[in-house]
Amino acid sequence: MKSRLIRLSLPAAATLLIAAPAAHAQSSVTLYGIVDVGIEAVNHVPTSSKGSGTVVREASGNLSGSRWGFRGVEDLGGGLKAIFVLENGFNVNTGTLGQSGREFGRQAYVGLQGRYGTVTLGRQQNLLYDMIIRYDPMRFGSSYSAIAHDAVLTGRADNSAKYMVEFSGVTLAAMYSNGYDSTITGGAQVPGHTKVGREYGAGARYAAGPFDVALVYDQRQGTSIASADDTARRLSIGASYKFAKTELYAAWRLLQQTVGAAQTHANLFWLGATQHFTPALQVSAVAYHTDVRGTGQDPTSYVLSLDYYLSKRTDLYVNASYAQNRDGSNLGIDGIGTNIVAGENQLGAVAGIRHRF
Repeated sequence: MKSRLIRLSLPAAATLLIAAPAAHAQSSVTLYGIVDVGIEAVNHVPTSSKGSGTVVREASGNLSGSRWGFRGVEDLGGGLKAIFVLENGFNVNTGTLGQSGREFGRQAYVGLQGRYGTVTLGRQQNLLYDMIIRYDPMRFGSSYSAIAHDAVLTGRADNSAKYMVEFSGVTLAAMYSNGYDSTITGGAQVPGHTKVGREYGAGARYAAGPFDVALVYDQRQGTSIASADDTARRLSIGASYKFAKTELYAAWRLLQQTVGAAQTHANLFWLGATQHFTPALQVSAVAYHTDVRGTGQDPTSYVLSLDYYLSKRTDLYVNASYAQNRDGSNLGIDGIGTNIVAGENQLGAVAGIRHRF
C-alpha cells in the first residue's frame, strides 16, 4: 500500500555514517505494509475419516495478503529515477513466511522510471494481477474473491522483465519471463530449453472520469522439459463505472489450456458492486461463475463483504462466501480442489481486522 510509516533519507544516513559533506541526488526508502487477520468458520472441509466437517480457525490475509516491504527511489536527474521494491508476504496467525517460504515472495525488483515509461527486472506480479485486480470488488482477496476460481489471476513471475507506460489516460504494459517459477525443479532458465517455464503477456488500460476498462493477455508454458509444450493462455477484460457512492464492476476471463493431447476451454465471469453508505462503511457483493466447455462442472460462488473503517489505516470487516458446485466440481472458498469435498457446496465466513502502515 502507499501508506508511509518511515521515510529514510539515504544521503543523510550516508553523511552520518561517513561524516562526509558530499552532495548526492535526492533518494528515499519507504517502509510499508498490511497486517490482516480474522476468525473464520468453513463447512464441508475434508476430515481424516474421508467425511467432512466444519473448521473454525484463525486466518491471515483475508481482504489483503499480510505483507511488509521497502520501496526506494533515487532521482537521477533529467526526469529519470532508479526504483526498487522488496516485498515480503507472511502469515499473521503463525508468523511464518508466505509464498512457499520466500524472503521477498510477493515482489522483488529494480528498474528505471522516466518520461517514456518504467522498466523493471526481478520477481514481479503478472499483468493479470497488475491490471485486472481493480475490476474485482474484493480486490483479489485471498479466499473471498475471483482467485478462488483462478489463482493465476494473482500470479507472479521470477526472472521477469516488465515495461509500463502511461499517457492521456492510457496504460500500456508488456512482460516476459524466461522461468516464472524458480522453485520448481527444472522450472526456470533451463540451458538449451528456452520454452520451459516461459511466461509473457501484454495489456492495455483506458481510464476516463468514472469509466475504466482494461484488456490483458497472458501465456504460460510447462515448467519442465517434458511439459514445455503444455500451454495455458488467458485473455481477460474488465470494466468499472463509479457513481457518487456506488461502484459497478464486471470482468471476463477466457482460459485455453493444453496439457499433452488434452485441451480445456473455460470462461470465468463475475459481476459485482460496492456501495459506500458512509465515508466509513462500505458493502460489496459479487457473483463469480466458471463455465468449463463440454462438461457440467460449472461452479458458482457468491461473496458479500462489509467493511468499516475505524481510521484511514485500520478497518474491521466481515466476509461471507458460498461456493455452489455442480456435477462433481470441486470449488471451495479457498480455491479449486482446496479444502473441499468434491461435489459438495461450501459456506465460509470470516470476521477480522486489517491495519495498513
